[in-house]
Amino acid sequence: MSERTRTLGMFYRRLLLLGGLIALGFAALTAQLARLTIAQGAERRAEAESRLVVERWTPTVRGRIVDRKGRVLAVDKPSFDIAVDFPVITGSWAFAQAARSARRDLGEAWLKRSAADREALIEARLPPFKAQLDDMWNRFAQIAGVRREEIERRKQQIISEVQRMASTIWERRRIARERELSSQREVTLDEVKRPIREQRVAHPILRDVPDAMAFEFRRFAQSAPGVEVRDSGAREYPYETMNIDVDQSTLPAPLRVEGVKQVRVEGVATHIVGWMRDKALAEDLKRRATAFAGKNTLDRGRYMPGDPVGAAGIERVYEDSMRGLRGRIARRLDTGAETALPAKSGGDVPLTIDIQLQARVQAALSPKVGLTVVQPWHNNQTLPVGATLAAGAVVLDVKTGDILAMASTPTFTREDRAKRTKEIYDDPVLAPWVDHASARPYQPGSIVKPLVLVEGVSRGDHDLSRKIVCTGHFLPNNPNILRCWIYRERYGFLTHSQQIGGPLGPADAIARSCNIFFYTVGQELGVAKLAAMYMNLGVGRSLRTGLEQSAPGLLGAGGSMMALDRFDAPLMGIGQGPVSWTPLHAAAAYAALVRGGTWVEPRAVQTIEQTGDRIRDLHWDKQAIAVAFDGLGQAVGSPWGTGNHTYTQAGALDLTFNAPSVRLVGKTGTAQGAPIVVDPDGAGPKPAHIARKGDHAWTVVVAGPEGGALRYVVAVVVEFGGSGGRVAGPIANQIVHALINEGYLPSDDAAQADAT
Repeated sequence: MSERTRTLGMFYRRLLLLGGLIALGFAALTAQLARLTIAQGAERRAEAESRLVVERWTPTVRGRIVDRKGRVLAVDKPSFDIAVDFPVITGSWAFAQAARSARRDLGEAWLKRSAADREALIEARLPPFKAQLDDMWNRFAQIAGVRREEIERRKQQIISEVQRMASTIWERRRIARERELSSQREVTLDEVKRPIREQRVAHPILRDVPDAMAFEFRRFAQSAPGVEVRDSGAREYPYETMNIDVDQSTLPAPLRVEGVKQVRVEGVATHIVGWMRDKALAEDLKRRATAFAGKNTLDRGRYMPGDPVGAAGIERVYEDSMRGLRGRIARRLDTGAETALPAKSGGDVPLTIDIQLQARVQAALSPKVGLTVVQPWHNNQTLPVGATLAAGAVVLDVKTGDILAMASTPTFTREDRAKRTKEIYDDPVLAPWVDHASARPYQPGSIVKPLVLVEGVSRGDHDLSRKIVCTGHFLPNNPNILRCWIYRERYGFLTHSQQIGGPLGPADAIARSCNIFFYTVGQELGVAKLAAMYMNLGVGRSLRTGLEQSAPGLLGAGGSMMALDRFDAPLMGIGQGPVSWTPLHAAAAYAALVRGGTWVEPRAVQTIEQTGDRIRDLHWDKQAIAVAFDGLGQAVGSPWGTGNHTYTQAGALDLTFNAPSVRLVGKTGTAQGAPIVVDPDGAGPKPAHIARKGDHAWTVVVAGPEGGALRYVVAVVVEFGGSGGRVAGPIANQIVHALINEGYLPSDDAAQADAT
């Protein structure tokens, strides 16, 4: 082969190789082009399109909370917030503007300057932008009508909160990055310090400003950097404060006068409705993120800086359903066309509460009326006359299980909570922050005696025909413990058998509240069956009302069922010992008794359906229930009943219940209360001391129209009030009058008109 032929062969081979390399390059380019245009075409096109669109999200519109008659208890009212971009708040806006000015003036020469030169050029241009910001904030304060110092304080508060949030997020990023690297090296914060969303958006400086001020700020925002006027919905509670007329002629004799007293009731249903806070917490963000995880849709209800969030009560429990969805207004930069996605309001929450009745019940509990203040006729053994008492009350509709009212004293308004926080949350004695009707358990005392009788008969452990002698003390050889309540020195160590001249039957035992009778029934039942009874009545769990979790109550020392033993049975038979519940439990238990042994879970929200496991048959003996109601009728309607009357200081007899044309049965009770021990600083120098001690006062009554069916349960507890009949009874009486005033029970005039 000639040299020329070999040279040509090498040339052609090189040419083919070069052609192959070129073809390979084109293939790679073609593949990349195909990937960008076909595989990622839609995504890239969407990204390009998005840069031509400016969007604005409108605020969410929160749903309302309404009572059973449609009265609006919580609603968003139109209002405006004034927000400012975070870089303007921090002042970094001025530096960014100076840097932009320097880059624009120098053009391409900017890139050739050293870092030190660039810094100097920026510093030289900084003063006018700082002055512009300073003038802006002065004008901002002037329009707002507040001192510049106050504006600076609010700015610093926002900066601190955002920096705290950023530090937390950066640290999480750092830890996550180290885990990705399997601890190959330590990751510094500088590696993960990317701005968070809160450092790029506007934050409210002023909230709920008047319309005129908002209009002025709109004009100001046209020239002021980073200022925007936001539509916002301030939460309004129209029935938070009400004036209630109390008929003083229905009060106990020492307080009774003719005429009406107007009582201003503040904080009506605050514990039930709840309140808002002005920012979302990590738990809120996580909850929304979890709900939308894996969904190919944007959360239009997501939280933005300054968004209010339900913090307590119904506002918190129904936060997600009430929150609503944002609207979106989008404008194309190339065509100017606008599209709008309307906002969707959140759903309303209809309560079973009657807010007018709620206010009347809270008025009855108000110290201004005098029934939750220690009075001379109370004969309180541990507290001075004039001391204020905490209390809770529940009104329940037997037919439906609806909670018509659930009140607590003392209470507070939302403004109180903002301005008197320490006073509300640092009071261990009266504990205004606690809903005493559902969130704090108490030993039930004698109000459980009818329930224990029915349970004993229903389980075959007690015979209705059996009568028991009241000896004054349950243990034959020890008269100092497990005694009857009248077996005391001041009563001459009297017994109920001495009173009536023989042993007691079950109706007598309920009416006279004989401890010896129910120690005996409790022992007959035994601790396991008693515990089962209490659990069937909801003790040990939070009742599913639709509100925030109620106190579950306790069975056994420390709430441990394992701690119960057979010696607890007699005490549990009279509602003492290792058992506790709330007025809400008590009302639901008595409602079950009225229904003939059908348990219906109490509810505070109308949308909760009373079906399934919310309704249970307790398998109670009907004859035992009838005997129990005989005793309950005597307890309030007969002279020997413990809930029938009290005596004034002058010794005059005064009927506890005085509503005409109303059928009433019920039971009073006095239960031991655990002392409130206050330790001011935890470890001295001031020693711990008992701030309050004594017995809790209970009364539960069931009311209906005279000659008609019993319909409404009223349960009242007064902390450390002492005697149930003397203290809780008159409050229950006022609540019965409240039911009359609101049309749930007939008035005397209406009854006479019907008879005519």
